[in-house]
Amino acid sequence: MKRCIIIGSSPETDTETIQKNIGKNDFVVCADGGRIFTEKIGLIPDMIIGDFDSSPFPKDFQGEIIKLPKMKDDTDTMYCVKECIKRGYHHFTLFGMLGGREDHTYANLCTLLYLSRCGCTARLVGAEREILITESQTKIDHQNGLMFSIFPFGCEKCVVSLHGFLYELEKGTLTADFPLGVSNEIVSDSAIVTVHEGTAVIYIGKNN
Repeated sequence: MKRCIIIGSSPETDTETIQKNIGKNDFVVCADGGRIFTEKIGLIPDMIIGDFDSSPFPKDFQGEIIKLPKMKDDTDTMYCVKECIKRGYHHFTLFGMLGGREDHTYANLCTLLYLSRCGCTARLVGAEREILITESQTKIDHQNGLMFSIFPFGCEKCVVSLHGFLYELEKGTLTADFPLGVSNEIVSDSAIVTVHEGTAVIYIGKNN
């Protein structure tokens, strides 16, 4: 199961988190200014894609570069995703996509939804938090004590069951206009989220 790593350029990117989570067999792609963070940790990406409006064109880079026009419909991140799906990748972890501009963060959540509906597994990872989108069952192992929130995403409502949480639920309905799923807590080493209907976005992280 070879994984694709895409690194963005959020100003809140945590290089230590990237170092902890990247494996030697991962295919690493920088979305434009994401290469600033790989340079900081001495990581050479396999590919750089972007219009280079947030970083200079990497003239000395020996790997593959795809230069995009500045006027386009896809974000740099979305172009990375589509390119890597074309190359056969189905498992994605995205760094440098949280924080900074709120519209960029929301756009990256939409990218997660796109990946999910393409049949891929994907997560956004930041310092001490991660975000997933699920339309079926998700098992959360070894995260006992962490904060957990769940909301409908890309739909008006979702029907979910939560087992292994402080507030459990059995086929409960979450609606887009009421934040019932906020500020729960994982209380089991093997918690399970089941989405029976709709699509859900999941936030997992430390309760600061």
